[in-house]
Amino acid sequence: MSLALPEHSLHWLEGWDDTSGIVSVDANSRGVVRIWRRVEGVLQLEQDSFTPWVYAKKVEARWDLQITELPGSGTYKYLIQNNDWQKLRNTIGLTREHPDFYAVGLNEQYLMASGRTYFKSLEYTDLIRLQFDLETTALEANNGIIFLIAIRDSTGFELLLEGDEANLIRNLVKIVQQRNPDILENHNINGFDLPFLEARAVVHNIPLLLGRTQKPLRREGDRYSVAGREIIDTLDAVWRHDFVTRELPSHRLKDVAKHYGLSAPDRVYLEGSSIASMYQTNPDLVRRYALEDVREVDKLSQKLLPASFALAKLAPRRYERISSAGTATGILEPMLVRAYYQAKRALPSSDCAYLETPHNGGAVFLFATGLVKNVVKADIASLYPSVMRAFDIGSSCDEMGVLLALVKQMLVTRLEHKRLAKAKQGGHHDAMQAALKLVLNSAYGYLGAGNMALFADRKAADAITQTGRDILENVIQQLRAAKVMLLEADTDGVFFASNFTESQARDVVKNISDSLPEGITLEFDDLYTAMLSHDIKNYALLRRDNTVQLRGVNFRSSRFEPAMQVFTEQIVTAALHNNTDEISRIYFETRGKLEQRLYTARELATRVRLRKTMSEYSTSRNKMREAAYEAMLAAGQTWVKGQRLRIYRRVGGYGILPADETESDLERANDYDVTHYLNLLERVYAKKLDTAFSKEDFARVFSSFAQDNLFASEAKLHWLDQTVTSGLF
Repeated sequence: MSLALPEHSLHWLEGWDDTSGIVSVDANSRGVVRIWRRVEGVLQLEQDSFTPWVYAKKVEARWDLQITELPGSGTYKYLIQNNDWQKLRNTIGLTREHPDFYAVGLNEQYLMASGRTYFKSLEYTDLIRLQFDLETTALEANNGIIFLIAIRDSTGFELLLEGDEANLIRNLVKIVQQRNPDILENHNINGFDLPFLEARAVVHNIPLLLGRTQKPLRREGDRYSVAGREIIDTLDAVWRHDFVTRELPSHRLKDVAKHYGLSAPDRVYLEGSSIASMYQTNPDLVRRYALEDVREVDKLSQKLLPASFALAKLAPRRYERISSAGTATGILEPMLVRAYYQAKRALPSSDCAYLETPHNGGAVFLFATGLVKNVVKADIASLYPSVMRAFDIGSSCDEMGVLLALVKQMLVTRLEHKRLAKAKQGGHHDAMQAALKLVLNSAYGYLGAGNMALFADRKAADAITQTGRDILENVIQQLRAAKVMLLEADTDGVFFASNFTESQARDVVKNISDSLPEGITLEFDDLYTAMLSHDIKNYALLRRDNTVQLRGVNFRSSRFEPAMQVFTEQIVTAALHNNTDEISRIYFETRGKLEQRLYTARELATRVRLRKTMSEYSTSRNKMREAAYEAMLAAGQTWVKGQRLRIYRRVGGYGILPADETESDLERANDYDVTHYLNLLERVYAKKLDTAFSKEDFARVFSSFAQDNLFASEAKLHWLDQTVTSGLF
């Protein structure tokens, strides 16, 4: 077992060039790079150069290019370079996903070649961020116009642009140039604001010079980019955060702002479909509404983006790419490639990715379901990264040992940032430790990612999970010996119940931790007043401050209808507080609102993403019909792959609403199928408490025949008995 850090591990983690203050780079096909830096608050423009490059598995003698055969057993054994990127691409016939080549964008090429990264020596507050939000007369640019633009930046500057649309667009460009921000941001800026703005600018023949050069706005796939500034979509940050926490009621700006307490107490809310008409009768109200939108984007950015900002100090990618990239192939792999490029070593090509036998994943145990009091959660701190570090498990096709070195360095670096964060030495340290945690937790998944990852290694992934299972089973056996009531255990930690005081629980956890292999730690996380264990990784916790934490898709999901999400949270909270009467009241109140059509369509719509093109669905439709696509076809609407929308059930079909980042007239519709939603309430959402009652008592509370609370009042919540520990202290 070796815990030593390789000599180059810090350079592999952070890059070897210490140039500070980089806020944007723009490389061209001739290898000329413009670099914008903030140095002591002053923006500087510098120029550098590099030779564009690509890795190849094989080469041809006829290619008039600089070709270097690289040492190492990797299959990408040739480095091809040329001062003209277009000539290089045309000569070798490089296409977007050619299996014989490994290529990245020009900006990433430069950052990998130079060892530079963004934002060194900067704090998040050093960035100048400008938010802008469009108010339009329609959702589509082909039948609507822009009538107002709200602008704000991180210095506190605010402005409303109004009047003729062409002048609005020209003035927006002018303000961006005058304020000269490092970042342009908004919520769904890539999905709505920039596409709409681009389309309307074309109508008026106005070049969108939103960057720091004369290059116009450019579209790259489903995202936009400009030279010299980074375009950040806070919706990406919300998606990434909710993927981990599953705590957000929706991804709409206003809902997220409410959830995090970012909204002003007197925040103005307007129906999306009424904003344009409201502007004609009460323009001051619309102006206030628009400014509050950009203020909330600013606050949301400050809350969710510092971790991405910290990652940009490590990975050789533009900040705008890092903010939306996956942490495995999007963050970790570029760091690996950077190290191999620096050493001029051959790259592997998923050479160790496969075994004939199926992968055996991590251990997951569910010991008991139901309601229980006095619950302890103990975490096996960063189990898989810690196993990799403690047992020297890395990728066998990573001949330089970069991945394992990065894991070791990140674990050490994260502990130091955690220590400094606890000492209240600035938000930078908290952001950095959170960023490192994201990447660390992706390392094992990267090894098991098959042909999606250059350095994947199935044998290593198997060894990590097997070691993790052994450690977890050891912890479980020791907890059984302590005579506690085991509830759930997996790679994240264990839940158990007992009559321990917090001090006693901490002692039990410490004693077990001391017995584990060096480098593996069991940590006391918290003591909870109560827990509802519903299914594996699906539980609700009542904290000692009386707040409730929901985990798992059975309790919180972006696919839930908003009204049903509220219902679920309310009945689970009532159960944890042992209040059967409140559960019954909530149930019959919700039934009544459904029957009286007091909900809006939006409150009963579920969000979906269309993952098939029209032609793909046409091919699969005969085998299985899917509601979202059928709804679009019935409405005579076309769609594109990746499009998001909301659907709700109407009698005889489905209603369609725009994606949850916008609003429409159908927000107010209440033409939903009452019978369908009553069945959902009773047969799906009430079932979230089926482990909290006996079968008979569940029927007493939730049966549609229980017309009042008299029958339900006989029911009792069922609390699990737990073993009382004695003689251990």
